[in-house]
Amino acid sequence: MSVISSYLKVFRIIFVMCSLYIMGAVFYRWDGFKYYGSFSDFPLGIALAFILWSIVAVIVTIFIWLLFKVVEWSLLLMGRKIRIEHILMFIGVFIFFGALVWKGRWFIRHYVVITQQVKLIILIVVAIISILSTTILRNKAVSWIGIIQERITPLIWLFGVFAILSVSLIAYQVSAYQIWGGEDKGILPEISRTSLSNKKQPNIILVTFDALTIRNMSVYDYHRETTPFIAEWAKNATIFTKTKAESNATSPTTASLMTGKRVWTHQLYAPHGYNVINADTENLPLLLKRNGYYNIALIQNSFASVKTLGISNSIDIAPLVPSFTEPFSIESIIEKQLFRLLGDKFHIYSWIIRDDFIFKLLLRTFPQKIFITEYPPEKVFNRFLEIINNNPPEPFFAWIHVFPPHAPYLPPEPYIGTFDSSPILRTAISQRKIWTRDNIDTKRARYDEFIRYCDKEFEKFIKQLRKYKFFKNTVIILSSDHGQSFEHNYITHGGIHLYESVTNIPLIIKEPAQIEGKIIDDLTEQIDITPTILEFANIPVPLWMEGESLVPIMHGKELQLKQALSMTLEGNRSKHRVMEGTFAIWEGDYKLIHFFKDKKSLLFNLKLDPDELDNLIDKEPGIGQHLLFLIQDNLKKANKKIGK
Repeated sequence: MSVISSYLKVFRIIFVMCSLYIMGAVFYRWDGFKYYGSFSDFPLGIALAFILWSIVAVIVTIFIWLLFKVVEWSLLLMGRKIRIEHILMFIGVFIFFGALVWKGRWFIRHYVVITQQVKLIILIVVAIISILSTTILRNKAVSWIGIIQERITPLIWLFGVFAILSVSLIAYQVSAYQIWGGEDKGILPEISRTSLSNKKQPNIILVTFDALTIRNMSVYDYHRETTPFIAEWAKNATIFTKTKAESNATSPTTASLMTGKRVWTHQLYAPHGYNVINADTENLPLLLKRNGYYNIALIQNSFASVKTLGISNSIDIAPLVPSFTEPFSIESIIEKQLFRLLGDKFHIYSWIIRDDFIFKLLLRTFPQKIFITEYPPEKVFNRFLEIINNNPPEPFFAWIHVFPPHAPYLPPEPYIGTFDSSPILRTAISQRKIWTRDNIDTKRARYDEFIRYCDKEFEKFIKQLRKYKFFKNTVIILSSDHGQSFEHNYITHGGIHLYESVTNIPLIIKEPAQIEGKIIDDLTEQIDITPTILEFANIPVPLWMEGESLVPIMHGKELQLKQALSMTLEGNRSKHRVMEGTFAIWEGDYKLIHFFKDKKSLLFNLKLDPDELDNLIDKEPGIGQHLLFLIQDNLKKANKKIGK
């Protein structure tokens, strides 16, 4: 048998198996993708996956073919012969029994603790069974593999056509992006600027840290000194203690931040979605731009990119997310290259290297240990300083979204180990299952160390800003998209829960030349930040914004009693009525969390029970019913506007 013939026999089967897996993944992904995307965008993801898996098929085939040659040569020395069909038979049997074990893993866990040693034993047993089965069936291997080769020929042609079409589509997208887009070109189409006032407008810098909760910030009386500089800086600023995030994931909360709308209004429900309703005409940067502002967006999380939020045409400078990363792992290197080729379009199809897609599991078989974050906050801060050194027009609005302290919690030395000297959870590999409930205290310590690192980098940034003349006429706002949880058996963020750890976010506003600090304990919302920025810029707040400016209460006016709302609506389809989700509402000292699907409610008095441990729903049913009615009434009004 020729070298090419034996190689092609292996490749045909591997290529078909990979292609069938992709087809299954495509149908599975579309079921979720249709909730936050359109069909016209989906083919690019399929094409990219097909190309990557075709490359995998080539590499795996080379490995199997070389293995066959080694085995063939070894057996020839012992006077025995082996055919490529025997190797293929072994692989088929191994995959079959391996799949059975994988499907039955939950059953096995009831009787055996699955450790690395147990996994190795299972692998060896499956390999031995596969060898014995192949030996018994070796005489039938040639005829069986021949039948399979004959039957898959139509699939080879079909998937071959798919591969050619995929290459053509990706090549077109790459060339289109490189010609009309291009990495870091930054300057986007101009929108006419007409100032509504002769008053000198201030520069505005909004800094948001991803997954930063006030519960772990010493400026908000946390027991560890995680934010010493922010605490010192905030002495001459206004600190809000009860600001509530609109949701518990990045995309919906940042969409609310850039539009001043609730999640059920802008309808960016999924944490990895896009397609904000009316984003191109109703957003904060557009209003600022039309009134003389130069807009800068430096975003370190692709789930908050200007493309994801639909505001790219309102931004003057918006470098791609990968320009703010230091990729150390193989998957992050691949992701960065894909971003360079396809720009922000790649974000919609990043399921190709998501944790629940097998391609990423294959990448992780390569040995790699990451000891420091791939998202250094200084990369974002320094990029802003570079832009400022080029003297952009004033006034300017800059939104700086820093990925840390989002997991994995990997601050560099000397921060790592500051609050927990143990050797565990110091690498990206060890933190891959950060959402599990083991080693909670150490996970929280690593998170706190990451916050301390962010605090230091923010300090360096502010010290640099003070050297510029524009600083004296600049408003600086510090906040986050959502918080982070280590309580209630709920780790990190996202999902169905809306506890205070993920909804109570920092908000500190420092006005130009402010010399007196102020602490405001009134209930405020994330969507209030947007109209607050407009008032600082002396721009009228449009009716479509649902937040209220905080400038009046910052200047001494009393805030009327209000409610705050938060929601996680991932299971709903955009442009359709909200049918499920979790909702939280605050009024006075009370908070109600209502799980729509389970018709279950939790009621807490946050003044007496800030950790949300005592559910009062049966003890104070009147308050619970009142707050539930407010949720239902607001939901009814929201669904009426949606109309479908």
